Amino acid sequence: MSIGVWKPAKDQVLDESSLRSLLGALPSDPLETIAELAASDFLAYRFMVTEDHTAWLVAEQLSGAQIEQLVRFFTLAEQSWSGWEAGKRSAVIPLVSQLKAQSAFDPALRRWIKKNTDNRYLPNGAAL
Repeated sequence: MSIGVWKPAKDQVLDESSLRSLLGALPSDPLETIAELAASDFLAYRFMVTEDHTAWLVAEQLSGAQIEQLVRFFTLAEQSWSGWEAGKRSAVIPLVSQLKAQSAFDPALRRWIKKNTDNRYLPNGAAL
């Protein structure tokens, strides 16, 4: 019997297609709660929550409203669903950076994020 090192399969890719698939599974109105959503319906997207921040450059192809919907989803999922905790690796951080780059990040969304999370790194990431 030999002992090897387990390496998880990396068959899931963060790309425009996977982001659009996730957006298609979400309601069209801005999320305020995910009580009506089942975590089991979104397991295929859980890898995204801690994806490397540079991988999120693909979100440049999305509109500000779509990015905001993703920010809301990942904020609520991390807060509400077991296994979605992300800390400083949260997808919200690079998505907020994208909104800022588009001049589409407003103080109301920042307040909403802070109200709906206990992740101290959101929305801007770790302090330098």
